[in-house]
Amino acid sequence: MAVTTEKKTNFYELANGYTVTHLEARDCNFIYRDKNQDIVALLEGCGKSLTKVNPYKGRPLNNQEKKILHLFIRKEGFRINAEVADFLEVSIIRYADDKEEYLSEPELKKRLAKRMECVALYVGRLQKHTLRLKQGTSSGIYNLANAKIKKLVVEANCNLHLDLRDNTEIESVRIGENYNGALNLSRSTAESVFLDNNCRCNISFSESRKCFNLIIADVYSGNLVINDSCFYGIKIGYYCYASINLAHNWGRRDIEIGDSFRGELRLDDVEVYRLRLGKDCKGTVTISNKDKKQGNREIRIADDFAGILNLQNAEGIKRLDVGSHARGRFNLLGNHGIKVAKFDKYFNGYANFSNSSVEYVRADYGSSGDFVFNECDNLVLLELPRYKNTKIITEKRPLEISGDSHHLYYRYRQRNLFDDYTPFYKKIYSNLKEIFS
Repeated sequence: MAVTTEKKTNFYELANGYTVTHLEARDCNFIYRDKNQDIVALLEGCGKSLTKVNPYKGRPLNNQEKKILHLFIRKEGFRINAEVADFLEVSIIRYADDKEEYLSEPELKKRLAKRMECVALYVGRLQKHTLRLKQGTSSGIYNLANAKIKKLVVEANCNLHLDLRDNTEIESVRIGENYNGALNLSRSTAESVFLDNNCRCNISFSESRKCFNLIIADVYSGNLVINDSCFYGIKIGYYCYASINLAHNWGRRDIEIGDSFRGELRLDDVEVYRLRLGKDCKGTVTISNKDKKQGNREIRIADDFAGILNLQNAEGIKRLDVGSHARGRFNLLGNHGIKVAKFDKYFNGYANFSNSSVEYVRADYGSSGDFVFNECDNLVLLELPRYKNTKIITEKRPLEISGDSHHLYYRYRQRNLFDDYTPFYKKIYSNLKEIFS
């Protein structure tokens, strides 16, 4: 019986008597052996590229064996992928000329202590409470999914993409001013996220593992997308002109958008009690939810609103409060959740409540806008200023019209609205007054 021997085409001597052999019979496989010539692992890969490390008979490699193999890869100029980097607990830095470096954890920490410029960073292992990226860092993508860090601090004027998807260690992210890039926190455990002024970046949250606070300072632009996540509160500062899309989320506090909003805000089945919009809003806000028991209950808009508010499919909305000098467009056509709408003085916009469930609408002193109430069967009372030409479009005739020195009252149904729409503190005061009198 003939005995065949494996022909060696490449033989590498490593530290401490370890060897790597590339066999001709196995064109894309290497054998990693220890000093006793016992097989440690089978390495998959062709040419100068390794794609997988398979421990022999399931025996895990110890730290020394991983280190020896790592040094061999660097010395012989092999390339590895993310899977091999994870196995060896090393990180990959790729440069613009396509050159790659494979760094151990101590080497990576030294490199991160300085400003880096590279195309991409893949972290295979990094254990550090606070990772601080130096001011002016200009890179491509930092993949930090495996980084065991609690806090990420990005100093000012950095330009890079941060990928923290599936990171189960991260708790806090702080981004300095003038940040340009992207931030992905999907399926992470981040609980506190803050971005400073003048940030231009895309932010993604999807299926968050914990509830989080998101605060973005002034002059933010980019795309903010939050899906299937829990948040405590969301607050965005002055002059935001971003595209904001929130869908199937739930919050424990308000969503607040600062003054001079110029972007687009979409809320789809977002469970939060109140949405607040600052002054001088000229953006577009669209809210939708199918269940009256879900979605936000109130919308409060500050003065000088000149944007578009579309609540046509927002079944959860019960109350709308609009500040003074509003001149925007309000679409509540077919909204079967709305009960109360109040417009402060000098309203000069357009509000369509047709086929809605609205019961009470008030416009204060100096208002002269247009109101449409076609097929509003639940409408009880309109309270409008006496001395301005407010236009009312409706097929309904009021049961009575009364007035005082400032307002006219158009009553369409005989129902007392005092209990429904008087503030709670006034009810308490009134009850106490009756008791003591």
